[in-house]
Amino acid sequence: MDKQMMIYLVIGLVIGFVLGIILTNVFSSKGRKFEQVKRQLEETEEQLKVQKQTIVKYFSHSAEILDNMANDFRRLYQHMAENSGKFTSENDMPVMGLDANNKDATIKKQFTIKKQPKDYSDDPSGLLKTDENKS
Repeated sequence: MDKQMMIYLVIGLVIGFVLGIILTNVFSSKGRKFEQVKRQLEETEEQLKVQKQTIVKYFSHSAEILDNMANDFRRLYQHMAENSGKFTSENDMPVMGLDANNKDATIKKQFTIKKQPKDYSDDPSGLLKTDENKS
């Protein structure tokens, strides 16, 4: 064996070793499982990204709607405050029956509780009784 043949043999072994490693990774079950798990991970990450974008869009739209509602309520309040004097005056209040002192006394009499209510039933359901205690 001469020197040139040895060089070809070493180069062939190195190329064969590299090709063997590559082919083993491509055709082995671990390699296929790895690729499958990697693909699932990428799909899951993409779904997560889409879901995050959907949630951000939802909350930004909700915030916009709430802001619009707040502005509408503010405009309504201003409208009512500005125009409330046109329809009623101080002289109309007793006629409408809005005397505060008399009304509060009537409401208190209606809602006075004579006895504190119970927080349990007089008639037990028997749910917590054992077989020996049940009759």
